[in-house]
Amino acid sequence: MPQRGTRLAVAGLAAGAALVLSASAGSAHAGAAGFYVSLQTHSNVRTAPGTQNVPLLNTGSTRDRYYMDGVCYVHGQPVTAGGYHTDVWYRGTVHDTVDLAKGPYRNVWAWGGNVDVGKDPADSVGVCAN
Repeated sequence: MPQRGTRLAVAGLAAGAALVLSASAGSAHAGAAGFYVSLQTHSNVRTAPGTQNVPLLNTGSTRDRYYMDGVCYVHGQPVTAGGYHTDVWYRGTVHDTVDLAKGPYRNVWAWGGNVDVGKDPADSVGVCAN
């Protein structure tokens, strides 16, 4: 019986890993729960797609602590920082993976240079509906 339980646990872990990998590969469409992107360190999460809008959260210096899900994008204020230039802003819900009592921050915006998607806009992320 313990051997069967071990096989089931391994099968469950493999299935879970496959789901995470398919979600992070960008197979989901805009606004779909389960599509996750990481935020860069020192990212400002804002109320609207532009630097003039109030920052609700700064992700600080801890890498991979914050992620967004339900992500879509718009073309907004162009920003150049750290040698990167884009006018893409991503909207979604931001989660703190260390302190779950903080957030989630819903319907917030992060500049494309602070979102780990590869290129802006990412092929796997759709345009925001409104």
